[in-house]
Amino acid sequence: MDRLKDLLGDRPLKGIFTTLGLPEKIGGAVLDVLCSRGARLWNVEEEANKLRRTKERIRALLEDAEQRRFIDHDSVKLWLRELRAAAFDVDALLDRLGTITAASRLAAAEQSRKRKRPWPSIELSPWRRWELDEKIAKINEHLGNINKDRKRYRLQTGDGRRTAAQPSQRPRFLEAAAHRDERPIGRNEEKEQILRALVSDNAGMDLPVVSIWGTAGIGKTALARLVHDDPEVENFFTDRIWVWLPDTCDVRTATKMIIEAVTSKKCELLSLDILQHRLHDHLRKKRFLLVIDNLWADGFQFWEFLRPSLTAGEKGSKILITTQHERVSRMNSTILSIPLKPLEDEECWQILKVYALAGWCSRDQDDLESIGRSIAANCQGSPLAAKSLGVLLSDTHGDREQWESILSEMRILEGDKSTNNILPSLQISYQHLPYHLKQCFAFCSVLPLGVEFEKDELVRLWIADGLVKSNGRRRVEMEAGRCFDELLWRSFFETSDTFPIRKFRVPSLMLELAQLVSKHESLTLGPDNSQIADHPEWIRYATILCPKDEPLAFDKIYHYENSRLLKLFPKTKLPSNQVPPELFSKLTCLRALDLSYTELDLLPDSIGFCIHLRYLNLRNTLIKTLPETVCNLFNLQTLDLRDCFWLMDLPEGMNRLVNMRHLCLHLDWDRVTAFRSMPSGIDKLLSLQTLSRFVTVSKDGGKCNITELKNLKIRGELCILNLEAATHSGAKEANLSGKEYLHKLMLKWSDNTCKDEQQLDIENSERILEALCAHSSLKHLRIDNYPGRKLPSWIENLSSLDTLEIFSCPRLTQFSVEALRSLRNFRIRQCADLAVLPRGLCSLESLDCLEIHGTSNLRISAVDILPRNISQLTVSGCDAVEEWCRQEGAERVQQIRDTRIQFSN
Repeated sequence: MDRLKDLLGDRPLKGIFTTLGLPEKIGGAVLDVLCSRGARLWNVEEEANKLRRTKERIRALLEDAEQRRFIDHDSVKLWLRELRAAAFDVDALLDRLGTITAASRLAAAEQSRKRKRPWPSIELSPWRRWELDEKIAKINEHLGNINKDRKRYRLQTGDGRRTAAQPSQRPRFLEAAAHRDERPIGRNEEKEQILRALVSDNAGMDLPVVSIWGTAGIGKTALARLVHDDPEVENFFTDRIWVWLPDTCDVRTATKMIIEAVTSKKCELLSLDILQHRLHDHLRKKRFLLVIDNLWADGFQFWEFLRPSLTAGEKGSKILITTQHERVSRMNSTILSIPLKPLEDEECWQILKVYALAGWCSRDQDDLESIGRSIAANCQGSPLAAKSLGVLLSDTHGDREQWESILSEMRILEGDKSTNNILPSLQISYQHLPYHLKQCFAFCSVLPLGVEFEKDELVRLWIADGLVKSNGRRRVEMEAGRCFDELLWRSFFETSDTFPIRKFRVPSLMLELAQLVSKHESLTLGPDNSQIADHPEWIRYATILCPKDEPLAFDKIYHYENSRLLKLFPKTKLPSNQVPPELFSKLTCLRALDLSYTELDLLPDSIGFCIHLRYLNLRNTLIKTLPETVCNLFNLQTLDLRDCFWLMDLPEGMNRLVNMRHLCLHLDWDRVTAFRSMPSGIDKLLSLQTLSRFVTVSKDGGKCNITELKNLKIRGELCILNLEAATHSGAKEANLSGKEYLHKLMLKWSDNTCKDEQQLDIENSERILEALCAHSSLKHLRIDNYPGRKLPSWIENLSSLDTLEIFSCPRLTQFSVEALRSLRNFRIRQCADLAVLPRGLCSLESLDCLEIHGTSNLRISAVDILPRNISQLTVSGCDAVEEWCRQEGAERVQQIRDTRIQFSN
């Protein structure tokens, strides 16, 4: 205020007030307000720093409240929800200011001043300062009102018990979580019944069906897995197939999933008729066991359409289903229906003891047994609850007082009649999680029942929402991965059997728990739920269930302008006009946006308004190009464009997205796409870890050259295309040998490269491939359309190589694989000049799968050329090799353990 008076003086201001007809006293008050507001505008950063300190205090208070349980006073609950909502508001404001500040600093550091301002929409202009000041004032007023109620509603000692100090995190769960750890106790009688039914003759019966039915969490899947893995079943059936069906699964999807389970390959077929014929062919002449886990369809039509495809098997083939519904079991089972009842208390205790008392001496076990049995008796016969509580008890290191405390809490929750009988037992496991794990699990309420997800997807969403942060020693992805693994170990997640990528689910009871603990912040909109929430300002996570052939009412989402996540779950592809431009100008607080698996072919320019956005998923859409405004998303960490087969280009300003960590461009390597080039400046994205596809251009092509890979610490997969445009020096500078976390690499020349007969091009290609030396930790290498005559010397240094694929290399004559002791899969296709198998092939004891296709000049001269332990041999388009397999090598071929051999006609 003094500064403003010094600049203008009192007299001019008084003259203005007189002219406006305002008394001097009122004019002075207005002057005071203006000067005060002006001072705040100049010092908006200082005000934000005060809020930042307030945010930390709020977080500490909320974390403390989470450690006090069974708060029944409605006023206290309401006060805590208001406080949490305020914390979200503070976070959004600080994030906005932090984004503006960071972008401004980066713009100031730009060397060239001829370019346009990099982020014109997020400058700290006077108007933006005014806007931020308005929000700060509003938040401070809100916090003031909350603080007035603090004395009246503060959490007293008697409001709830405080959680015991969390034990230090132990590494054992990390390894254990990576493996299935089912311990079905108390099901021996049911297992024996099912075994006898499955291996019986059942003469004259067409495809017998056995069913297991029971409530969620009662152990149906564990029992089915126990039967599936039994040695007697393994010996009786030539093929065992396992599929898990989501509750909304139709016949076409079910047939497709079974084909993928049979072939262990992705199925892209769409027509139900073709799918049924393909499945019929795959099952022909096989005595198979098909386990259908989680069958929900209770109509006759589903089974009538699915069953004919399954009748091609040999006599003795069977189907085993699990379901929650007695009607489904009764309608489908033909020889046996097993109703799975709750376990006895003693059986629950045996399960709980396996996890809770592992490693303790017998004296400790005796001391804790009486308490443990009482806890087991409260599990309502659920093995899921028994295991979850057992893992929880193991963290107490045998502390009797903590065991007694957990038993006391279970008895308190037993009085809640509004929840599932098993749910209170699971709530105990949730309540004892560390605060950050509670937040991560509650976030999962956005997932509909039965939806499968990849670990990386959920981890990146957690990071985008700020639920997991780096501790400085490990990458934030690694830290979030540890959180995921611990929740998996504690049974909050379960593993799916989906091929080819390992996926996970939230068990139905655990999902019910997640929805319970996050019901005031998470919203699912669907045809049956279109009512506006009581407190729309509290909603932070919104899911839209997209019904088939029904328009989406996006205007209902606009009520929830504070949403941090919006995710669509379409049953079928959605038309692009159902994603309106107004969506992005309304929901400006979004941190994560998932529009995957829609027919979106154009992303509106208004996406640039979402400056908080960290996660944008456009996977499997029809998108062709992205608007340049995507490059305004300064905070963007993940841009998922996997399976976008129509994508041609990326925006020119991608180099401004300096926080980008995952640019996901994965495609099926055998698919031809329209993708043409990469924008220049990719090398500026120093945080980039995922770059699954890279298109090479010539040095003077004006686009991204291969040398820009030099300093990028890429992990996982990389497919380098158009290598005919590379140079030897550029390939060497790309520094593939320094990328130790790159595990899957494809090096590909364009399809027409091999048609050029010039000697210079052949030699140049050989020099380029030699320069693209991969790190010795590489696990999967594919070389495609390579015009050279020899493979590079560095291949023999790939000591960890699991899979080698040499495709369409017509001039390749001979090479050695003798040093590749870890090689398990070896595939050769369309290598016309290859006359003999690679040197050292027969000595590879680890080799399991050998495929040879379209290599017409290949000859086999010795019976012992095939590796000793090979279990799968596929040959086609190689007349001499096929003849050898029928004649001289017939006895050796018959020794292959898995006789899946295919010969061309």
